[in-house]
Amino acid sequence: MKVLSVRQPWAYLIVAGYKDIENRTWYTGHRGPLLIQASKGVDPDDFMPKQRAYIESAGIVIPDSIDLPRGAIVGSVTLTEVYSDGRDENLLDIYDLESLGKGSPWMEGPYGFKMEDAVQFHQPIPFKGQLGIREASDANMTSDLFETLEDALEFEAFLRRVDNPGSLA
Repeated sequence: MKVLSVRQPWAYLIVAGYKDIENRTWYTGHRGPLLIQASKGVDPDDFMPKQRAYIESAGIVIPDSIDLPRGAIVGSVTLTEVYSDGRDENLLDIYDLESLGKGSPWMEGPYGFKMEDAVQFHQPIPFKGQLGIREASDANMTSDLFETLEDALEFEAFLRRVDNPGSLA
């Protein structure tokens, strides 16, 4: 399973299903399930004006920084697409999508990772962060991945949806 480290409060917004684009300066060929690790860094004021306006208009309430888990895997998503801010002619240009009404207030670029099927784990799983997308190969994590049966069942259902997009599981 692959894992991506994201600072808070962005990690919360992703796994809670509010933020559908994660911005990066680099491209990835990965598509599919992805664990979201909340890094130890936090910046509660790290919002562009467009994003702040969207958060307020959508009524999104972000927990206080002190209450957001850090240094742990907090959920999972499916990475379905990578958009460009126009710099990469081989990718869908997010601004073309915006003109069709399919844009996202979260896109800053230069690359936007499209996230779907967000699952927020009830119990964060301690896990050391690292740059990039990498394998979650820590031997301790495998046995500790699901501390609650509910998390295990949610994640199992998530994997079934990814493997069989037409199913209702």
